[in-house]
Amino acid sequence: MTDQLLQALPVSTLVLGACGGAGATTTTLGLANTAAARGGAVVAVDATPAGGDVAERGADAVLSVSGLEQLVAAGPVADDVFDGYCSRTSAGTRILNRIGNQTASEREFHTVTGTLRARGVSAVHDLGHRLRAAYLAPLLATPSPTVLVVPCRADAFNRLRSALQSIGDTLGEPGLARTVVTVSNQDATGWQVDVDLLREYLGGQVWGIETIPYDEHLGMGIVIEHSKLAPDTRAAYERVSAAASAVAEGRPERV
Repeated sequence: MTDQLLQALPVSTLVLGACGGAGATTTTLGLANTAAARGGAVVAVDATPAGGDVAERGADAVLSVSGLEQLVAAGPVADDVFDGYCSRTSAGTRILNRIGNQTASEREFHTVTGTLRARGVSAVHDLGHRLRAAYLAPLLATPSPTVLVVPCRADAFNRLRSALQSIGDTLGEPGLARTVVTVSNQDATGWQVDVDLLREYLGGQVWGIETIPYDEHLGMGIVIEHSKLAPDTRAAYERVSAAASAVAEGRPERV
């Protein structure tokens, strides 16, 4: 493992799906678990508008009955109380899930962002496939790497233009320059689209392109255990993690 891969994730990483079912949640968990397995303090945050399934998909150690809404309502809390609001993975990631009893608000994410920063932890935010929502303003106020996940399908590649346009409209060219497009293969029969064509098309527009191979464990739809992912899958998450770190540090070269 290179020194680049050993570097910690940036304080905040945004994971966005190019469309529904792109793999944003599994990528969020993959990045967070990669950092946690290396000993990093990291929280995977459900930043979808009405609640996603990041805890249901990834909490193989502890599934909390509480979540982000209750944490915000409680106000400042001690570390042990904070942990009680979080679900956990066996790799050591804490998951701050949305219960879904109310729609996400800007005030809520101001509180969450401050809480995480005060604890000095890295946060990987699962945004689903929406970036323009007003409640995301606290997350977008500080330049952060964006991991844009697209499934390896021709129709999804065609829809990628809309997702990139959304990033450009919201964050400008600097936001696109901080974007790592990550192609997720969800087909057991192989890669159905030539990723090199995408690299040629997007050259100079985004920071870089990474790939995540098909993984039988992810394809089963059961609770994800990081240790049960194939070695190639874990290596892919290492590459995406290293790319996010390079983006945060302003390094233009690929890792």
